[in-house]
Parts: sequence; C-alpha cells; structure tokens
Amino acid sequence: MTAVRKTSVANMVDLMGGPAIIPQVVHNELDLLAIAIKGISVQALRALQLRLRFSNKEISAVLGVSESTLARREQANKALTLDEGEKTIQLSAVLAKGLEVFEDEGDFHHWLNTVNVALGGIRPIQLLSSAIGREQVRDLLGRIQYGHYS
Repeated sequence: MTAVRKTSVANMVDLMGGPAIIPQVVHNELDLLAIAIKGISVQALRALQLRLRFSNKEISAVLGVSESTLARREQANKALTLDEGEKTIQLSAVLAKGLEVFEDEGDFHHWLNTVNVALGGIRPIQLLSSAIGREQVRDLLGRIQYGHYS
C-alpha cells in the first residue's frame, strides 16, 4: 500500500490551522482565493505564524499592518482584509514548499535565516514582506528541490 501524499494546497491549509480554522473544501489555489475574498480568520494567520516562528512584530511587518491593529481584529474576531489574506496564503505556500524541500522544519528555518548568494546576499526571511520576494523565495526553493541551484 502506498502512502497518499498531500497536495501542496492541502499542506497550505494544514499550515493555516487545517479544517478547524478553514472549514471550506479546498481543491486548488482558486478555492483559497475565494476564502481570502470572504475573509481568512486571524486564527489562520496565528497558526502560520507559530509554524514560521515569527514574533508578532515580524508577522505584522510581513502583512504590512500594525501589531495593535492585528490584535484588535483578533479580539473582535474580525477577518483579515483581502490583501492580508492573500499574503497569508502566499506565506503558507512558501512554508509548504520549504518543508517539502528540506523535509525538516529546523533545517528550513535555518535556511530562511541564512544569507543566500542566489538572493543577492540577503536572508530569504527578509524577502517575505513583498509579493515579489515571496515568489523569489519559492522559485529558489523549487530550484533547490530539482537540483538547479548552484
């Protein structure tokens, strides 16, 4: 019997807290977009934050929102904005890809925080606050996965 391998979208949902936090059925990234449009809960972001080992200050910087605004939304049980939801989904995609490539969370976190020549001599974590940066990190992870990184 072969093990069933989860899709990266299923892994992304798990990293954001799983069905308990995102109860909608998710088959692809368009389903995730529909959820973001309706509003992803701050709980999904907090689950991801925990896995990324980000402080409140770091996650707020990545989202481009103040810590106090995020805390108020969480207290009031208000959803993230569409922009914040999309950023959360993109971060979950980076984390899912990193865990797939490194297979060890500690190794991935070490890589995220290490200066990388392929990224212009900066740490991958420094790129996560922009869409282009998140895509660059994902692309590099893909190159590492398939042996195209030199």
